[in-house]
Amino acid sequence: MIDLHSHILPELDDGSQSLQESLAMARMAAESGVTALAATPHCTDARASEVYEAWKLLRSALKENKIPLKLFPGMEIFGTEDTLQLLQEGQLFTLNGSRYPLIEFSFHSSGERETRILRSLCKAGLRPIVAHPERYAYIQYDPELLNRWYHMGCLMQVNRGSLLGRFGTRAQEMAVELVERNFATVVASDAHSAQMRTPWMEDVRKLLTREFSPARARTLLLENPRRILKDDPLPPVEPEWF
Repeated sequence: MIDLHSHILPELDDGSQSLQESLAMARMAAESGVTALAATPHCTDARASEVYEAWKLLRSALKENKIPLKLFPGMEIFGTEDTLQLLQEGQLFTLNGSRYPLIEFSFHSSGERETRILRSLCKAGLRPIVAHPERYAYIQYDPELLNRWYHMGCLMQVNRGSLLGRFGTRAQEMAVELVERNFATVVASDAHSAQMRTPWMEDVRKLLTREFSPARARTLLLENPRRILKDDPLPPVEPEWF
């Protein structure tokens, strides 16, 4: 499996608070079947140098501790009107330098500002991956907004915890619908620690295999994430529209 969303870099956000915790998260991910992981700390403004330094530090520590996990650079970018400019200036960056930025938004909004921001990224040739849309209140109440985002060229990342019911019934139901309707592009951990919201992915792999199919689990947990990290195009999928 390849996990594209994790807060594993130490002391950068509300995720790992130490290098030792980052290593514990890495061991857990590897033991659960994850072979590669994108480190995606929360970022809004110019943090490229800081994030790259933390990524290089952890990558070296993984090698020193012989943890079999490839670490790729990334960010979970909080989308603002400045996001495109900051990406173009290199002050923010995409997943492994690809055309795919991971973008998150406020959990409570109307969706209109978010649509404008996503449209600007798509027009610039990027393919924004919307982080955990199933958790946004305005998506839960008006999922037709996802039709607009998908038409523009956006992709959707569903959280492991949402599918497992860790964020409430509404988020779980929305997450299941995203997978059922072929809106989900990847499923990721959004891990924050080795104790709560962990990077253990075997349970969600089993859930996807049981409730959907082994092929769907492989697509969401391995094939699409691998294409994204390689900056390859994704095969077109026609969803069941809301």
